[in-house]
Amino acid sequence: MSPIRQEVQGYVNLLPDFQLEALRPLLALLLADLPIVETDLTDEEKEIIRLGRVEYARSGGVPLSSVI
Repeated sequence: MSPIRQEVQGYVNLLPDFQLEALRPLLALLLADLPIVETDLTDEEKEIIRLGRVEYARSGGVPLSSVI
């Protein structure tokens, strides 16, 4: 077994069951055969984020109670 596997297995062995329940979906996701998602933002996406931040700075956003 590789050193990294031994290290991770050691951490997992120390976790109580309730924390393993929280870890299970992440491990399943890591093992899933999912397409690779591109994480680089396009210029258009960067501009949308910039405009959103400007609007938030100007108006302070919207109270959560008005959204739900």
